[in-house]
Amino acid sequence: MSLASARPVVFGRLLLPLAACAVLLAGCASGRGGPQADLIITNADVWTGNPAQPDAEAVAVLGDRIVAVGTTSAVNRWRGPHTQVIDANQRTVMPGFDDAHVHLLDGGEQLDDVQLKDARSPAEFARRIAAQAKKTPPGQWVLGGNWDEEAWTPATLPTRALIDPVTPDTPVFVTRYDGHEGLANSVALRLAGITAATPDPPGGVIVRDAQGRPTGLLKDAAEGLVEQVIPPLSPGERMRIVKRALRYAASLGVTSLQDMNPAYATIETYSQLAEQGALTARIYVAPIETRWEDQARLGIRHAWGSSFLRLGAVKGYADGSLGSHTAYFFQPYADQPGNRGLLTDEMQPLSGIRARLTAADAAGLQICMHAIGDEAVSMVLDLYQDILQANGPRDRRWRIEHAQTVAPKDFDRFRRLGVIASVQPYHAIDDGRWAEQRLGPERVKTSYAYKTFLDHGVRLALGTDWPVAPLNPLLTVYAAVTRATLDGKHPDGWMPDQKLTIAQAVSAYTAGSAYAEFQARQKGILSPGRLADLVMLDTDLFGFDVSVAPASIRDIKVDLTMVGGRIVYKR
Repeated sequence: MSLASARPVVFGRLLLPLAACAVLLAGCASGRGGPQADLIITNADVWTGNPAQPDAEAVAVLGDRIVAVGTTSAVNRWRGPHTQVIDANQRTVMPGFDDAHVHLLDGGEQLDDVQLKDARSPAEFARRIAAQAKKTPPGQWVLGGNWDEEAWTPATLPTRALIDPVTPDTPVFVTRYDGHEGLANSVALRLAGITAATPDPPGGVIVRDAQGRPTGLLKDAAEGLVEQVIPPLSPGERMRIVKRALRYAASLGVTSLQDMNPAYATIETYSQLAEQGALTARIYVAPIETRWEDQARLGIRHAWGSSFLRLGAVKGYADGSLGSHTAYFFQPYADQPGNRGLLTDEMQPLSGIRARLTAADAAGLQICMHAIGDEAVSMVLDLYQDILQANGPRDRRWRIEHAQTVAPKDFDRFRRLGVIASVQPYHAIDDGRWAEQRLGPERVKTSYAYKTFLDHGVRLALGTDWPVAPLNPLLTVYAAVTRATLDGKHPDGWMPDQKLTIAQAVSAYTAGSAYAEFQARQKGILSPGRLADLVMLDTDLFGFDVSVAPASIRDIKVDLTMVGGRIVYKR
């Protein structure tokens, strides 16, 4: 595509073609007059992410766009009497982090809900739920959790018998940290009408005791039996939660968020904030694929909308999770020989999801599919191949979310089909504590295989899956470059051949994620004409010798976050 035919961009308050923008930039930078920068960051150690100009000393911003990146003297040509100047004092300035996979409302709710991820015993688990129940008004639920039974000794799953004595009148539904398994107390089971006679729903399991009675544990689609009776949030509650989540994201240097499976009520909240100019991160939403027609009827196609809020994607689920033994594999789990996992209800029958995704693709929507087990991943690649045959070639940027275990034969299929691996490296250092017990010694070699993806020419987009993992991007970078598991048992890295370099990880977290949402021409690197989304760190991230002090990456703090030339966080 020629520069003259490119899509227009915003320059200050003007909408100009890229060609005109380039001419204006050249004229201004030459000192022949023209606009002056609104803001300049100088005396910085700039990592641009741009291979053509990887390093710089200063950045100039006009309106919501970058107009100059380079030496201090070159950028100072944009300086005028009203230009705000920030002295970085040699701190690192880099593109803002673009989290390719979050559940923003869930994460925001989790900030206030009961916290169970670090509860190290069943007794502590029950104590925290009891404390939350005491401050929960009558009729309201105890929710959240993110519990992790693998942190207990022994690693036994909780049941309603553990929490019923401390929650006799309060309904409780707390989920495992992977989101694919939840625990309901007896009050919640009663409200949901779940009894020994309730059949397992397609794609889900109601865990039962020896007498056939529900234990309170619900896997995957069975979670929906309880979720459907939890009172919905009011518009005011939803707005409060989203605003708090956005403030938290800004404090961590997250300037873009790709929100998976938000409810339309949540998208409405984003729209209200966008209308008010109050969004402090750019959001790309991917509602559930079963409702693809909602967008298609309006003619919405991939990446449709403004620079702050865009639609045009759908997200589906092929299987469950490794931690809950519901990810779907070719061979049984090493620690459960009779179990290969579960296909979701969306995948049953396969002809149904094939028809839906083919129609969604024909309508121009981007498709993102959750797949964790190797057979689930392979089945999604099969579906993408079927869609290609039905609808013909074009730039689709298909995605597989998580892609945790991949059959060796399928890495090349990712590349041939142009499928993006949207991955979350923190899962590797979390699940790596126990993953080999479930996978066995051979399958684990192609699990969480980020370097193998790159070696096969597959594009990576990094994210967190917040609240399943922490939203902090520096923890994700730490996980990607060290692979040091959370239990301290692999200080040199679990499956160390899959480590990424810092530059590879950050590129995948910025330019890679931008590409995955069709925004590579707008953000992800620091260069003239692109959106002024950037962060300033208190420590030189790119100067780390990860062989000497890798843990220090976790301690890096964000000093400043800028979105569209506006400072949205300052420490």
